[in-house]
Formats: sequence, C-alpha cells, structure tokens
Amino acid sequence: MRTVYVSEYPAIQHLHDNNDVVTVRLKRQNGELRATCADCDTEFVYRKPKKSSVRHFKSPLLPSVKGNFDSDDDH
Repeated sequence: MRTVYVSEYPAIQHLHDNNDVVTVRLKRQNGELRATCADCDTEFVYRKPKKSSVRHFKSPLLPSVKGNFDSDDDH
C-alpha cells in the first residue's frame, strides 16, 4: 500500500489510471485523519501545513496581499 501525505481536509480527490476522479473523505483513525482508497491501494494521511520559512512582504501595489516581494528597491 502506498502512503500519501496531504494537507487538504476533509476530502481528497485523486486520479485513477483509467482517468476517473475519485473522492475519499478523511476520518479519524488511530489519532490521525486518514482515508484509504482500495481501488488504487493508496492511504491518504493528513499533515497540517507548516509555517513558511520564507519571509513574506506586503505588496507595494496591493497592501492587503502578502507575497514574496523584495523590501529593497527594484534591482
């Protein structure tokens, strides 16, 4: 069985070899959120996304939007 770590919750959509899109719902099992797709023999395990290690600056044009903008003058 293949294990895939995902950051989406509560449902995971994935593509099978025959191009069918299949949705599985994560459920709490053994203290973790997981789902198993028997058709493709895959287990999906939820992992909470980590905080980015890259500093993000406010956009000079759109102050409400954060991104990876330089804080210095243009190069």
